[in-house]
Amino acid sequence: MKWIKYVAHPHLYLVFFLLISALAFIPNGLGWSGHLVGNTRDYFWLYALYVFFYLAGYYCYQKKPVIQSREVENSMISYFQLAFGVSLFFFFAKFIYIGDIPLFSSDPYIRTKLGRLGGFVDFPTKMMALLGIIAYYFFLKQKKFIYLLQFLLSVSLNLLFAERSLLVFTVLGAIFLYANMKKISLKLFRRILVGIVFVIFLIGWVQIKRHGGKEKLDLSEKRSTLEVVAWVVHGDLTGSQKFGAEVVNNLDGKTLAGRYTLGIYLSVLIPGYSDHGATYLQKNFSRSKTARSAAIPYSYYMDFGIFSLIIPFIIGYISSILYRRFTTFKSPFYVILYIAFFFNLLWSVRAGNFPIDPKLIYFLLVLLFIFNPRFKLKLNNESVQVIRAVFICTLVLSSVALIIRW
Repeated sequence: MKWIKYVAHPHLYLVFFLLISALAFIPNGLGWSGHLVGNTRDYFWLYALYVFFYLAGYYCYQKKPVIQSREVENSMISYFQLAFGVSLFFFFAKFIYIGDIPLFSSDPYIRTKLGRLGGFVDFPTKMMALLGIIAYYFFLKQKKFIYLLQFLLSVSLNLLFAERSLLVFTVLGAIFLYANMKKISLKLFRRILVGIVFVIFLIGWVQIKRHGGKEKLDLSEKRSTLEVVAWVVHGDLTGSQKFGAEVVNNLDGKTLAGRYTLGIYLSVLIPGYSDHGATYLQKNFSRSKTARSAAIPYSYYMDFGIFSLIIPFIIGYISSILYRRFTTFKSPFYVILYIAFFFNLLWSVRAGNFPIDPKLIYFLLVLLFIFNPRFKLKLNNESVQVIRAVFICTLVLSSVALIIRW
């Protein structure tokens, strides 16, 4: 089953995008975004242009990469364990700060208490999801049980914190690694499919917990848990497309000038700055009590209008560069970096974010710190050392922020 290695191909992003777009035409069984059904029909032209410009960008880059082969080294493991310990410390600090476990909390908004701590405290815990994938990579390479335990701990912590996107990121990352590093039989493939269905069910269950339980979602009280999970996942994936079309309609030709897509970069640097992205849309275009995301292609279009079509071209171009480096499987740095980028691509189908967001940039710092990649140019190698020092400085800054804002 050699074709299974293409499960992480960038074009799967388009397949996923078109699948969710098709599902958006199906009314949600729980009534989620029911009044918005049909809004997306007026924008078929935007979907077609988005796909065209993405493919144009992807096939513009055809250069074969030259990657220096690297195996897992002791220094990589040492830096990984250091980063894992730091992330674990911040995780426990956040649990103590909110005084509860979000997955089992009766308060669906318990995590909003963390807003006062800011992004600098948040990023070290997000790092745990990436470290889980690295741990699984080490496990596949060296077969040491300790790395499998660290992978499971990463999954468990994000599950307890009800971080569904990071949870899916880690699990999908492990699947992509296994599919490309191991031979997969038909029997094993079936098991993987069962595993994916289980992950989808787990995501839906986490969402049900966050919304106060099955009883609050299924007012008819006639649906089984599986049915409710299915409709919750459907609503979670398609609601942002319907809402995005509604926002574009309400703007009536005006644009947000980057407030949705780019505002997150300012929020990292400006404590308390939240009038952007999903929060801005919630305040100005929705009656929801929580932030509302707008999916692609609406997220880009509401920000920049017709000029937003340059974004899928850039995404396609970057996807081609990183995927060609990923497929060589010579450098763990490029392998894990592509998986992080590819997940952001998939997640943007729902959240509408530009895939190179502050979280991915932070993950890049983590990967440079752990793997210390080597390049032909001396200047590039010196730059890597500077960036690794910058990462250490971010950990110090996060620690200071944790103390000051506690």
